[in-house]
Amino acid sequence: MNKPPIPTSVLVGFLGAGKTTLINHLLSDQHGKKIAVIVNEFGQVNVDAKLVRFTSEKMVEMSNGCICCTLREDLLQELRALSELELDYILIESTGIGEPLPIAQTFHMEDLPQRVRLDSIITVVDAENFWESWQSVDEIEDAGGNPVQAPLAPLLADQLEFTSIVLLNKADRVSESDLQKLESFVHELNPYARIYRTVRGQIEPQKLLGTGLYNYAQGLAYPDWEAEWNKSGSEAEEYGFESFVYRSERGFEVQAFEAFLHSWPKEVIRAKGWVKFVNHVPVTLSQAGKQIVLEPRMEPLNEHELRALPKAEQARYRALLEALNREPTEIVFIGQGLSRHQDEIVRRLETCLA
Repeated sequence: MNKPPIPTSVLVGFLGAGKTTLINHLLSDQHGKKIAVIVNEFGQVNVDAKLVRFTSEKMVEMSNGCICCTLREDLLQELRALSELELDYILIESTGIGEPLPIAQTFHMEDLPQRVRLDSIITVVDAENFWESWQSVDEIEDAGGNPVQAPLAPLLADQLEFTSIVLLNKADRVSESDLQKLESFVHELNPYARIYRTVRGQIEPQKLLGTGLYNYAQGLAYPDWEAEWNKSGSEAEEYGFESFVYRSERGFEVQAFEAFLHSWPKEVIRAKGWVKFVNHVPVTLSQAGKQIVLEPRMEPLNEHELRALPKAEQARYRALLEALNREPTEIVFIGQGLSRHQDEIVRRLETCLA
């Protein structure tokens, strides 16, 4: 008889948020579960000599039956190997600059769904320094390992929007009003996430393990923003966080819309949606903090490039472009005190329409 897939949680959070502290707590807690924890570096996990049963180059078994191993190979291979062991649970620590979506996609590759299942994604937030990080630019490594300067807000937004559970860690260093403000903001970004306050990563394991909160279909589309757009009244209003949706059937003039982006309303903390133009392919819009990104929803081709294609491909291209252009522009704006500025933002957007 085949054993059921092993439930697995992915732990994400920016550097210094407290992921390792949480892992140490879970490894030492007498929760009765045999957990394998995949970490990035052994040295950051407190493997007390008195707790170690045996060691190998890449794995340590704790006296409470938990296993700690470093991720030195492809995650797919690592999970496949762990699935052969008698485990109750697997916990994966992502890097501080790791995005949860690519990790989640791993669980739907090849034969992995029969071996392990993604139970939840857990995001650890540094409640004390969140807003400073949201507005900051930091040096991170690009795909080639080269240091680059990049805003942190898009990464933080990804980690909050594509998650099941949010831990506001270091809650003892933040005032009650500031904690409620942060809780309100997280709920605006992701109305489905469970939010807990923690101090030094202390939390009952049952609140994190075996919750079954991950929903892949929902996750691929990110949270259902419509649930937030249509709500009336919430704790968000008490702390000044408000949202509204701008919709238009008409297309924008490219240069006029670019000018709007260059004078972005400072009250808007987060914006996301899709935009259509005249004489240009439609784009997705994503703004977080100081970074605004526009990405084409299809490959932009000029008339000369289009005519160079076979007639069948030309027809498919034109049909797709026409279908996308039938969809209205739709942008959700989240920020503080937006109700006082909504009319002005809408007016400015309307002046950009063709």
